[in-house]
Amino acid sequence: MSERLTRAQQQERTRRRLLDSAETLFADRGIHRTTLDEIAAAAGLTKGAIYANFGGKDDLIAALLQRRLDDGEPVRQRMTPESWVATMGESYEAHAPTPEVRRFAMAVVELWLFGMRDGTKTELLRGWMRSVRAHIAEDAAAVGERLPLPAEQVAALLLALDVGVALQYLTDPEAVPVSTYTRGVEALLGLPVRPPGR
Repeated sequence: MSERLTRAQQQERTRRRLLDSAETLFADRGIHRTTLDEIAAAAGLTKGAIYANFGGKDDLIAALLQRRLDDGEPVRQRMTPESWVATMGESYEAHAPTPEVRRFAMAVVELWLFGMRDGTKTELLRGWMRSVRAHIAEDAAAVGERLPLPAEQVAALLLALDVGVALQYLTDPEAVPVSTYTRGVEALLGLPVRPPGR
């Protein structure tokens, strides 16, 4: 006999199904070609479920961005720059090749391009990027020692490296392996750059 879910658990399950469906459809069809009806149908729900959980497509996109941000592991204790880079690199190299990251990257690129033309989407993306940079800067500040630049600037450069390597890896993985990210972070922070695979 299956355990009965509370109302909050049911709502969380519904939100997760809608977000998963939206992320997949946004990657497959594009954000602007995907309708709310299609997202609801893919999740096995009605369009009313979307409006009960999100205000519309923009809120759904914002929730997808927030979900990806929440997936990050913050630095919980003081680390050396070397251990911080190793932790970030291992996480990046493990996650970048996954279908979930590919779908997310495709949706973000579309949102980014559209946002450059439409001010309403620019604010959505700007808010997300500021949150990402703030999280990275907090981690950088926890590392503290030997940062070549202020933590906020290190965060901006690490986000650029993350996005840039991911886009190149997703289109040309033989020329730009995911380990390029880790090597780039090491170089940026003035650490010895280890050969790939170590």
